[in-house]
Amino acid sequence: MKLIPSVDIELLTSFSKEEVESILMNNIGSKRGIELRFSKTKIEKPFEGYFANGQFEIQRAINYKNSFLPQIKGTVSESMSGTIVRAKFQLHGFVIAFMVVWLGGVSLALLGSIYAIISHEANPAVAIIPLIMLAFGIALVYFGFNSEKEKSINELKRILKAHIKKF
Repeated sequence: MKLIPSVDIELLTSFSKEEVESILMNNIGSKRGIELRFSKTKIEKPFEGYFANGQFEIQRAINYKNSFLPQIKGTVSESMSGTIVRAKFQLHGFVIAFMVVWLGGVSLALLGSIYAIISHEANPAVAIIPLIMLAFGIALVYFGFNSEKEKSINELKRILKAHIKKF
């Protein structure tokens, strides 16, 4: 298990490089900013971000907030059997920084409570809350990222009519 979840994939499609670039440009909308809305907006394209010079930085366009939505950086290149789309799925840098600070603070609280228990200054039940918070934070990151990662991979496979070459 990685400390910070990320995954590299290669998608292989029978389309030419030009066709893949056209498909990606037609399926990537401009990135939306922070919005205050009371109703769901209609999503016209499955991804948002940009594509230029055979490289892209995108994320799946969603109607809800999810801080663990994978940021996808990738390239398009030709191969003997079609076109290869290499993509790296990772968390947003701000989310990584926030979770490191939050989980670091909870870890320090856990270490402090363990020290207090060892030195007989506290009841062993004191360690339960920071332990639960640490487990919850780690689970939140991994489950939030992995569920969205699978949806993003499936959407890329669908629009490119591709299969995973290497995971």
